[in-house]
Amino acid sequence: MHLIWHGTASVEVVCREGRILFDPFVPLKGSSVPVKAEDFDGFSDIFITHGHLDHIVSVPEIINRNSQAKVYCTEAPRNTLMKKGVPQHNLRLIRYGEEVRAAGFRVLPLHGRHAVLPKASSARLRYILMSPHRSNIPSIIREVIRCREMDETVFYQIEADGKQVSLMGSMNLRDEVDYPVNADLLVLPYNGREDNFPPAVSVIRRLKPKRVVLNHYDDTFPPLTMPLDLAPLLTKYEGLVTPLELGKAVTV
Repeated sequence: MHLIWHGTASVEVVCREGRILFDPFVPLKGSSVPVKAEDFDGFSDIFITHGHLDHIVSVPEIINRNSQAKVYCTEAPRNTLMKKGVPQHNLRLIRYGEEVRAAGFRVLPLHGRHAVLPKASSARLRYILMSPHRSNIPSIIREVIRCREMDETVFYQIEADGKQVSLMGSMNLRDEVDYPVNADLLVLPYNGREDNFPPAVSVIRRLKPKRVVLNHYDDTFPPLTMPLDLAPLLTKYEGLVTPLELGKAVTV
């Protein structure tokens, strides 16, 4: 099994029998990430972790280009995608604890938890308003209102080729859920907090993965996003944690 990162939380997972895709997203104007809608052509099985804009807003265009693709998601993103014109026959409702089989994979959705988003500081607000990419702000606000998470973030446990991958929709966990531990690989979205380091350490200690790769640390919807400092986490977990590199395959 191997993984390929396509920016933001977009992760392609490939096994001997096929491939699946998580959270495809086309970056907004001004991003340094050169991903286009056609880069997601040919996928028959697409999994969504939650309903925020950077996880679902590109799905209608992708389905227009791939009319036979199936999109697996919980109720909130399904309802949003239907309002955006995605045909109901393309959507597959998933439930926590009920395994999905797709393209040679066994995919188990568990109830995750979204990171608690911080309030923007005055300095951060000044940066956003003075950014050369501030023209993105109206569309971002519109999609933030439309694309709601509704406490439906999914933690996916993925199995194929004798390997296990844990893929988190956001960097948070529920106290009451018994998540799998000792996975061969953990995909950790390094984003969503004012200081991402402490919650990342907490997640790694709880899940005890054999390896960790980071995604969602890039600048795909400026001016709200910017590249993040990964050094503290990489230094603490040297040899265990590595950032995914755009388009480069990582073997599990």
